[in-house]
Amino acid sequence: MEALLQRLSSPTVALPILFLVIYSIYNRLTAVSSLPAGLPWIGKDSGKIFADTRANLASFSSVRDWLEVGYNKYGKKNISYILPDISGKPEVVLPRAQMAWLIEQPDNVLSTSAFHYDSLEGDYAFTTPQILKDPYHEHVIHKCLPRRIAPLIPGMWEEIQVAMDQTWGLDTEGWKEIGIWENMMRIIPSITNRMMLGLPICRNEDFLKNMGKFAMDVISCATIYLRLTPRFLKPIIGPLVTIPNTRHWRNTTKYTLPIINERLANFKRKQEDPSFEWDEPNDYISWHINIATAEGRHDELTPDMISRRLMPVNFAAIHTTALTITNTIFDLLSSPSSPEWMEGIREEAARVLAEEGGQWTKAGLARCHRSDSAIRESMRVSNFMTRNVLRKVMPPEGIENKAEGWRAPQGVLIGVDIHSVQHDPDIYPDPNTYNAFRFSRPREEADASTVHSAVDGIKNTGLITTSDIFLPFSHGRHACPGRFFVSLEMKLLLAYMVMNYEVEPLKSRPPNVWFGQSSLPPMKATIKVRRKEGTTGK
Repeated sequence: MEALLQRLSSPTVALPILFLVIYSIYNRLTAVSSLPAGLPWIGKDSGKIFADTRANLASFSSVRDWLEVGYNKYGKKNISYILPDISGKPEVVLPRAQMAWLIEQPDNVLSTSAFHYDSLEGDYAFTTPQILKDPYHEHVIHKCLPRRIAPLIPGMWEEIQVAMDQTWGLDTEGWKEIGIWENMMRIIPSITNRMMLGLPICRNEDFLKNMGKFAMDVISCATIYLRLTPRFLKPIIGPLVTIPNTRHWRNTTKYTLPIINERLANFKRKQEDPSFEWDEPNDYISWHINIATAEGRHDELTPDMISRRLMPVNFAAIHTTALTITNTIFDLLSSPSSPEWMEGIREEAARVLAEEGGQWTKAGLARCHRSDSAIRESMRVSNFMTRNVLRKVMPPEGIENKAEGWRAPQGVLIGVDIHSVQHDPDIYPDPNTYNAFRFSRPREEADASTVHSAVDGIKNTGLITTSDIFLPFSHGRHACPGRFFVSLEMKLLLAYMVMNYEVEPLKSRPPNVWFGQSSLPPMKATIKVRRKEGTTGK
């Protein structure tokens, strides 16, 4: 992110962006509004000239305040409102009470994939429009990951050991300063690609560097360059600003294509000769080949397409996980209760690992309620997203909201304000305070009880469980399919950290930076760590 900001400040980049901003303002001024009539706006002073455009520009620094006002003034009274956006495309924000209506709509009426395609600049950002027009990689993850995840855990743990030993060090005497964001952007790609491609490529520095740069390129072109570009200029600007995206993908193919070609050959040989002795790897490439073969998707069985599918999966898995675990570590270390929480997580992790015979399992990680709660609570109080469950209206005639009597035209975005829901004192007591064990205490009490009964309020407190009051993974049938993997990944990271390192508490929480409708963790903040005496990392 720091590199992105430096690139934006250079004259060769800043001047074109300034031109595009000016032209974008003109474009928005002359555009015909296509928003539901009669809905109230937040942040718009209708009495001023160019009120819509002024509100959209002001959204860059005002969203946090506007969400609070909109939630209390409208959302809690079951009234939808319009939220301006710097892109010039305001969104309809639904009240939480209408979320069921939102998620029950079929995809040809309210589309998640169409929203993702537009917001991530699918025409240009992912090497070919086909990647997000038909997100087949998401289908593969949905079908395979939850059922295939248990055997992946030992490899994930091994990658964490190797990466943290290398970057955090083995020195038991001197303190080492670690930039958490930068460090997580080094560690997370290794773990992710142990699942995607296996050894040894998951430790190849050049491959990991290009995957990380690709993720940052997508963010820069989707949130800055192309977001401010008028639609008619995108066919010109889009291919230019995404040249680095394509270059980084091509750089990865010198490592991925040999693996993919060999895998396809082995699948073919096994099909033709059942006696062929070959252990099929449990990774994304095998899942993709199996699903595409079973479904007759021959277009998805070319080495080129499989190599391209690796890019969006890496993008989704790397940057969101790095943002979340960075926030979690800062939240844990900056509270007066930090020593107690860290010891509690360590005690639980050591106990569960011993109960599992020294090998992490899916069942064992499911009993790590404290780390689960610490991460979930950070996602609640410090989440990097402010809205979620976003959909794009698809029918030419739009969609009618019968509860309020308005109609949203085709192309309008509709979503939910998750920031305010997750900071509502009527839902979460003391909502602005990070309480690491907020969700684990009732679960531990239930585990210790001899009475086994369904207890309301406990069943919905797990990290991967979505609900209308916990929405970082979205909710409904389009909830994030990768949450099963990343939840285990982050719990293993915390376990290795607290079991093997002393970590110095922070005097205060380094503040997050609000960037439009996102809240980003401090990218340059550091912590001090030291290896614990008597630990081996094994």
